[in-house]
Amino acid sequence: MKGRYLAIFLLFAVLYSCRSVPPSYSRAGVYHTVKRHQTLWRICKTYRVDLDEVARVNHVRDPSQIRTGQKIFIPGAKKVLKVDIYIDDIGGRRGRPKDPKKIAWAKGRFIWPVRGKVTQEFGMHGTMKHDGINISAALGTPIKASNSGKVLYSGNEIKGFGNIVIIKHAQGFITVYAHNEINYVAEGEKVGRGQIIGRVGNTGRANGPHLHFEIRMNNRAINPRLLVN
Repeated sequence: MKGRYLAIFLLFAVLYSCRSVPPSYSRAGVYHTVKRHQTLWRICKTYRVDLDEVARVNHVRDPSQIRTGQKIFIPGAKKVLKVDIYIDDIGGRRGRPKDPKKIAWAKGRFIWPVRGKVTQEFGMHGTMKHDGINISAALGTPIKASNSGKVLYSGNEIKGFGNIVIIKHAQGFITVYAHNEINYVAEGEKVGRGQIIGRVGNTGRANGPHLHFEIRMNNRAINPRLLVN
């Protein structure tokens, strides 16, 4: 009788263990160490794995809340990959696109960060979309913050942009200043409207000294000409 009960107990133990352990744990994989500004969405896209599966395996309840230094198990991956950072990753979640007519109230809120000849406008150029305006200026020309805010990013890890500063403003706006010769502000620093935050350069993929300038609302690029006096 005791043997029968033991057999039943063992059977239930096996069934319970099969139900409680996610199938992903039985798969081979690698551990990816999260670096500054990396998002779970970008990590999963780089490894070409399902975000929901990775979140479940790693007990991540909110995919937007992973932290620098955290080790994320990537099921099925054979080697650790380099995960690039993009402006979209730093700007936060994208909201619905805004009708340009409905943001007219913000006209004049921003100032031009530099004065110079516009060499490339916002919008489609052939099959490529340009998310900002390129302004040609002499090497070393001071770059001014287009409005007051807090620095979200200051560095050169975003592919193609060289030295870049990203500032967060009120009501979901951010501004982007790229290809700088040098950045004068650090992440987390508060800046005032018109404050010098860097100097014009030609770092990254730049054809001569110029500033690539973007304004985004809810992380969607808007033509700066709609908002700058």
